Amino acid sequence: MRSLLLAAAAAVALSAATPAFALGDPQSEARSALGACISAIADDAPVPDQIKGDFVEIRREREPETCTVTVTGGEPAAVRASVLDGLAKRKERFAPAKTRWDAGAFASREAFCNMPAGRAFNVIVSTAKPGEPLVLTATVLETQERDTRCDRDAGLQKPAPGS
Repeated sequence: MRSLLLAAAAAVALSAATPAFALGDPQSEARSALGACISAIADDAPVPDQIKGDFVEIRREREPETCTVTVTGGEPAAVRASVLDGLAKRKERFAPAKTRWDAGAFASREAFCNMPAGRAFNVIVSTAKPGEPLVLTATVLETQERDTRCDRDAGLQKPAPGS
């Protein structure tokens, strides 16, 4: 039932510029949801403030403007691989930042930056250790200027408390 509601909400809410929200498995849902989040931030696509699927939830915040995908199903490495595959295929040409991030309680925490251009987008992907209820989170944001850590190694970074 949630899949049907999600599909209906996605069909109404997402414009042609936004990728369809795939249903059925955590990897597809996560990849599609991340595409919707990137379109929301980069293209101002009309993505609602919250969409909840079987395995994935999208949350948009307005101050600061971010869009976060939370995945609660699937195997972490497979979901991560699907999300990274989706990032690699984006027109913004996302690539891993040169600076590494402390994973904290996660198995990994990675920052991705779009290629240098007029606008600066970042995607932070945190992948859980196997067996955790939260499998992956990915947050998309735009910064006023390109983060220097995209292009140079600034040493291991620690996220802000609560991140």
